[in-house]
Amino acid sequence: MNLTHEQYPDIIENCDILLGRLAGYTQTDDTPEGRTIAQLKWLRERAEAKTLPLPVPEPYTATLGRVYAEGHLSRLASSPEAYREEVRIHAYRLLKLVKGCLLLKPDYYPYTIRHIDALIRRLRQPSRPLSVHEQGSIGELELIKTRLQNREIGPPLMRWEGYPNFRKVSSMAGNSIDDMPGGKALCDAVAQMIFEGVRPLSWETPLLADKASEPMLTIGLNQ
Repeated sequence: MNLTHEQYPDIIENCDILLGRLAGYTQTDDTPEGRTIAQLKWLRERAEAKTLPLPVPEPYTATLGRVYAEGHLSRLASSPEAYREEVRIHAYRLLKLVKGCLLLKPDYYPYTIRHIDALIRRLRQPSRPLSVHEQGSIGELELIKTRLQNREIGPPLMRWEGYPNFRKVSSMAGNSIDDMPGGKALCDAVAQMIFEGVRPLSWETPLLADKASEPMLTIGLNQ
């Protein structure tokens, strides 16, 4: 599948937003902001010309990743409270895009909710007694589902504040429910979609996402 028809415009959009925040800075190798401008312009030009390789080789995005990780971009926000919405979320999305990911967008929320529902059903019909955190994560997943349905949240959340139990359940080193049938796949999928804001590469269109997520509708039923 050719996914670049979506990824290139998304890269351009997020580059433009960040370049807008950097409008008061000069492109130079002497400052983090100046180096970021150069990298954003390179990514944008290549994406616009449809010659940007995806995923982008890491050396070509190292500056953006370093500046983001070290917090230099926080200076671009109008206030500390506005940092996520004005800057951080766009840099985060761009870093995901250059790795070849597809963003999770509102058209795909219904299929994301299918995964959340399936994970909730798995936890409510466990193959063993649940830990305190596993039990507590059920209510947090219900809250995430409701907030997503009402468009009160927009992935990626990036931070786990408000979801401490699911944070204990979900981990890159291994989820606590990996021993349950389908537990690892469900937990990984929900964490990636909600907290990282990316969707499976097989979800190229809502129609394909609908088909791919159909098995989620029966997980945990009649068991």
